[in-house]
Amino acid sequence: MQQRLNGDLGRSLHDPLLAAVVSFGSGLGVMSLLMLRRRPRSALRGLRKVPWWSRLGGLGGATLVAVGAAAAPQIGIALLTVGLVSGTTVAALAIDRAGLGPGGQRPLTPPRLVGAALCLVAIALSAAEGLRGASPLLLVLVVVAGSLISLQQALNGQVRTATSATAATFVNFVVGSTALAAGLGLRALAEGVRADHWPTEWWLYLGGTMGCVFIAVAAVIVGTLGVLRLGLATTAGQLLGGILLDLQRGVTLTTAAAAVLTMVAVGVSGRGAR
Repeated sequence: MQQRLNGDLGRSLHDPLLAAVVSFGSGLGVMSLLMLRRRPRSALRGLRKVPWWSRLGGLGGATLVAVGAAAAPQIGIALLTVGLVSGTTVAALAIDRAGLGPGGQRPLTPPRLVGAALCLVAIALSAAEGLRGASPLLLVLVVVAGSLISLQQALNGQVRTATSATAATFVNFVVGSTALAAGLGLRALAEGVRADHWPTEWWLYLGGTMGCVFIAVAAVIVGTLGVLRLGLATTAGQLLGGILLDLQRGVTLTTAAAAVLTMVAVGVSGRGAR
């Protein structure tokens, strides 16, 4: 839903980068209100316990929002999911193996490898037709964005362990909003920014709030599930959400089978998990 809203906002504004700034900025506003409480503010002191680069998870989210806003109207949500999950799954295996997540190093066991492979098969099935006409460059950018999302989840998990879920989400949005605003500012200096039509549909501005919920939940559970299983479970949710969103248009048997296969992948990847 978040990707669809951000894509529709970018199309209405005729500016995906501006849409990304609006989305991340609204999320930062929500988190800033939550940070007015004493406990989350106190938790920020724990940032001194993690290296500076662990605080940069928001760059992954900023990339996802910007690329997603640009790609969703061009290639559709299904194919966007294909690219994101491909990048997320492959990167998650490497990140778990390297132990960058708060749960420490996780070996590349056969169940985890089989689960990742099943997920890639399932997501490819769900949008096989769209792969033929898609822009190769856009697909590469989407895959890179997916890879950065896995890294974001690992880094945010580290920050959450040292602080709290609210503080980690706030740091994520501060970093991401700063990066996107800087990018928009540089582009404004070079060619200007024109947003002649701001949509009046209020729901198009909810992408940032949805991002707050996702990032906070991911930061809490990544230490238990690991980056790979978190990514697979998220993929299953994306597929099920896509089916619900597309019910009025009709859901193909292939899409339904892909959702079921992804659920199987989540279960398989957890066999023997510690």
